Amino acid sequence: MTSNIPLFLAYILSVLVMIGLPVFLAVFFTRRFKISWWVVLTGVLTFIVSQALHIPALIGVNSLFTKGILTVTSDSWFPIVYSIMVGLLAGVFEEIARWVGFKMLREKAERFGSALAAGIGHGGIESIYVCVMGLGATLVTVLFYNPGSQIAAGVSTSQVQYMLAQIEAFWSTPWYFGLLSGVERVITLTTHLFLSALVWKAVVDRNVLWLLLAILYHMVVDAVAVFLQQIGWSYWPIEGVLAVFMLLNLIMLYTFYREESQIEKEMDEISDEELAVLEEAEEEILDDEDEEESQEVTGDDLEIDHPEHDRVNGESPLD
Repeated sequence: MTSNIPLFLAYILSVLVMIGLPVFLAVFFTRRFKISWWVVLTGVLTFIVSQALHIPALIGVNSLFTKGILTVTSDSWFPIVYSIMVGLLAGVFEEIARWVGFKMLREKAERFGSALAAGIGHGGIESIYVCVMGLGATLVTVLFYNPGSQIAAGVSTSQVQYMLAQIEAFWSTPWYFGLLSGVERVITLTTHLFLSALVWKAVVDRNVLWLLLAILYHMVVDAVAVFLQQIGWSYWPIEGVLAVFMLLNLIMLYTFYREESQIEKEMDEISDEELAVLEEAEEEILDDEDEEESQEVTGDDLEIDHPEHDRVNGESPLD
């Protein structure tokens, strides 16, 4: 086995980023915005639930293509169609899971910081999982592979030689390839934070368009990555393209942060006495409206089929 110390150190740095960065950001967000750890845990659970549904669906789609049940008229169109389908599946399952998570949190998710905390929970557990099951498992294999014990366990000589060749190739790669996993996770984390912010706005603003935008954006990012892989791009150029999305993520997150911070600041400046006055005024308005309705709708004036009976205090029965 040929050692490559710079490559090994680069991989160790990636491991620290993939595990350490999510943990650091989770602690930072909960303390900076005074957010409950239940919000981070909810983000973790939304990832687990979404993948429990997403992975079987993805396997099913791949099986349909393999069996020829799903086909594309032209081979040149296959990478595009397949990439869009993969991206759409990821967007639908993960963003709806986020939406359900924020709905369950209720008042714990009222402030913008909860969007970031839930986002780092969702993206952070994914980063840790990818590190442990992917990069970590690979490093353990190349560092501790023992040909003698493998042969003693019944593994064929040809398989052992093949594995040794793979390990040799691993140590022969340039040192900067060790940074690839860490860079990819940093980009992905910013995407998760932005997507979480979009879904959070869908819940607090009660506007499903934000949720649809999150699904669409998720689909585009994943579709671009999958498409570039399909047409043979190497890893670093792909990450270069995705870095453009990272820049957009950070710009939009900063914009949302400034807007929501201003709103929260104005809300915090309202004293308890002012809130009481506002609540009292609102109750008086509602009482006046009820009194007017009771005077207008009396005895003989009551009509069972009147269409306005479907509204109470200006709210639709569907709200």
